[in-house]
Amino acid sequence: MRTLGFGQVLALAFSPDGRLLAAAGRGGSSVQLVATEGWKVVRTLEGHARAVTGVAFSPDGARVVSGAEDGTVRLWEVGRGRAAWVADVGDTVWSVAFSAAGDLVASGGAGLSGQVQLREADTGRVLRRIGGHVWSVSSVSLSPDGGVLASGSWDQTVRLWTVPAGEPVASLVGHVDHVLGVAFSPSGDLLASCSVDKTVRLWDVRSGKPLRTLRGHSSPVLSVAFSPDGSLLASGSTDHTVRLWSVPEGAAMGTLTGHGGWVNAVAFGADGTVLATGSEDGTVRVWDWRAGEVLRSILPRANWVDGVSFSPDGEVLTAHSREGRAFCWEVRTGALVGVADDPDSHRGSSRPSATSPNGGWAATGRADGSVVLTARATGGAVHRLTGHVGRVECLAFSPNGSLLASGSWDGTVRLWDVRRRAPLAVGEGHTDWVSAVAFSPDGRLLASGSRDGTAKLWEVSALLCQGER
Repeated sequence: MRTLGFGQVLALAFSPDGRLLAAAGRGGSSVQLVATEGWKVVRTLEGHARAVTGVAFSPDGARVVSGAEDGTVRLWEVGRGRAAWVADVGDTVWSVAFSAAGDLVASGGAGLSGQVQLREADTGRVLRRIGGHVWSVSSVSLSPDGGVLASGSWDQTVRLWTVPAGEPVASLVGHVDHVLGVAFSPSGDLLASCSVDKTVRLWDVRSGKPLRTLRGHSSPVLSVAFSPDGSLLASGSTDHTVRLWSVPEGAAMGTLTGHGGWVNAVAFGADGTVLATGSEDGTVRVWDWRAGEVLRSILPRANWVDGVSFSPDGEVLTAHSREGRAFCWEVRTGALVGVADDPDSHRGSSRPSATSPNGGWAATGRADGSVVLTARATGGAVHRLTGHVGRVECLAFSPNGSLLASGSWDGTVRLWDVRRRAPLAVGEGHTDWVSAVAFSPDGRLLASGSRDGTAKLWEVSALLCQGER
């Protein structure tokens, strides 16, 4: 129904029609697709083995390309949520981009120092390896007309190349420290770059000459993005702020504050009215940039979730994280309603056992993935439930005692029929251990918490119907 929680956000991208926002980072190894109507996670793209550091939509919005610390580039079909191909680069991929026609994918990263790889979007086949930088490539961007590739590097330069030939066009020199981000304006006439030197620079693409230097951030600038009409530029920094700049004048238009960590990613919505920002603080914030107000803060961070519990009325879900925080969400809307120090933190889940509400049944989790169910009412008859392929870490009975939920190191949640001692359904979606499960007071919802940093809400009836299929 809803995913609550995310780790350090490293990359953001809106789909061309503005209906989806892709978010990725270090809280897991997946790409989360968020529907901008309601700002809820509608699909999770799983397959990378480490943090995802770059994402981009194809021009038609049907595909997403991602790069990660696991050294791979993956191309996903949005509709099916599956990878069409996987390319092994060999080292961290920091940035990815689609060509305007959607036929090419560019990537740059730590491996093969100074090299950008151009791939055929349909197959993942390498078409060209473009070398020239003398240090790692931190960012790549393709011009709107698809004819020029820009790459930013730790060697303090920005380079322009022809596509697909890969011939050098210009080397843009001016930054005095690592270049961390590059972005073309919608017209393709301008290029913005940002750097550890705390500046944003605007360049004339045709001549390769610098136009102006934007100063205001007090720390390295990590990300830049143009508004859809090209009149505005947003920049995110390690100073925890987002700054807005007028492109024609190069004047500061305002500062957005509120993030509690580095702002790693910025992206304007399709109509330019909203700005999404992603941060090390674990949140994606959606802003009305004109008013300087946060419209929605989504995917709040909760590291390894050690416990979950519902309020007596079932309206609030609390997730207890191993880092010592308690996160409270309104179940109906998914809104974060509170974060506090958790006196019950670090309690662990070393006792995977539970007793049914009427005391007639006792359940114990085993390291071999089984659940031992003991019927106290019938003289202590013992039954063994099998299905998990990893240690059972947590157990919970439904309020009426008819269902048993279990969570395991295999990343799944399972529902069991207590009376029949039979499996009913499997809930898949977590990417690491499931360390906590809890039913709502009315038994209609099941919450699960995981070491992947998320708490998930499951509709019990939907899980059961899925199990029947």
